[in-house]
Amino acid sequence: MIDKTAHEADSNPSANDVETLDIYDNSKPAKRGSASARFALFIAILALFFTVVGIAAGYKHWQRMHDKVRNNASELAAIKQQLTQAPDDSAIQALRKELTDKANQSQANHTEALQEMARMQNQTRQFADTVASQVEQVTFLQARMQQSAAPATAKEWQVAEVAFLLQMANRELHLVNNPQTAKASLKEADALLATLGSVNYLPVRQQIARDISALEAAPAPDITGASQQIHAMMLELKPLPALSEVAASDAATTDIAASDSIEGNSLWADYKRKAGEMLNDAVVVRRFDQPLQSALDADARQHLFQLLHLRLETLRLLVLQRDNSGFHAQITLLRETLKSYYPEAQAKPLQENLDKLDKLDLQPVLPDISASLKQLESARQADNAKPPLPAADDKATTTKPPAKDTSKGGKSE
Repeated sequence: MIDKTAHEADSNPSANDVETLDIYDNSKPAKRGSASARFALFIAILALFFTVVGIAAGYKHWQRMHDKVRNNASELAAIKQQLTQAPDDSAIQALRKELTDKANQSQANHTEALQEMARMQNQTRQFADTVASQVEQVTFLQARMQQSAAPATAKEWQVAEVAFLLQMANRELHLVNNPQTAKASLKEADALLATLGSVNYLPVRQQIARDISALEAAPAPDITGASQQIHAMMLELKPLPALSEVAASDAATTDIAASDSIEGNSLWADYKRKAGEMLNDAVVVRRFDQPLQSALDADARQHLFQLLHLRLETLRLLVLQRDNSGFHAQITLLRETLKSYYPEAQAKPLQENLDKLDKLDLQPVLPDISASLKQLESARQADNAKPPLPAADDKATTTKPPAKDTSKGGKSE
């Protein structure tokens, strides 16, 4: 651009116009550059603003999601705690295993008891054979003694037979526990003493009468009646009733209540409802408000029925063996089993029968009947110690020899 003075510029308007046009033309690129810079700055500021807004919105969304995750974690922890507190099938499995073990143990005890009874029966048979052979030997020896030695009097034989009967009565009472045979032996001994007709043995008969009265007054357990009563209980025993459907209805009601408790139509509410449905499908929660017997399945009920049947059979075996302590212990086990698993209405008749059996004493106190045998020994010793009576001899007179004639006058002188 050519510089001119002010005077020249004023005097030449056309020149001023040209100069003005030149200045406008020279400043136009500068104005265009400043506009693009301002537009770029505006775009940068706008991008920074959206970035800040996005960061703030993301942080807010992250904070909201973090709160929801924390709430969901607490709810899941509460659900897990409820699941751990709820009963599962492990208790039923443990009960089934316990019942199976008890049934196997009872079966083994029953088999062992039967083997023991068979062994005792064999021993009893051997003892009977031994006693029979000894009786034969004693009989043979007695026959030989009667043939070789001088026979005893009939009274001594009767006294010896009475002593044998009294000894047999004591053995039958205290060894075999048979009061009826002991009483029959005492009555037979009293009859022999009555035929003997001796005054010395009158105290023995009085003692035998007292022993018979003691045997009749002694309590005798009714073994046959108790065995028949236990057999009737075995026939009356029935399995447990079928499992009710109360648990299933309670579970369905619980699932419906849980699904209804989640309100709202938001996305998170839908997620919670779906999670609850998945948990309800995966885990079955049963509420055991009823007694334990309602939770037993068919196999467990059958095992329980077999266990009670075996225990009743064992109780009957203990009655036949006259095992008083084992008998009452078995009654206690039966009561506990019936009280734990059977309903009260079904177990009441069995409990009443068990109460009647519990009053039975299989081993009552037996009286002592050995005094009659001691009295017999004393009477026999007193009878043997008595001096014998002198024998009367009607022909005790002595004869004198005839007198000789000593006169010497025999011949007549």
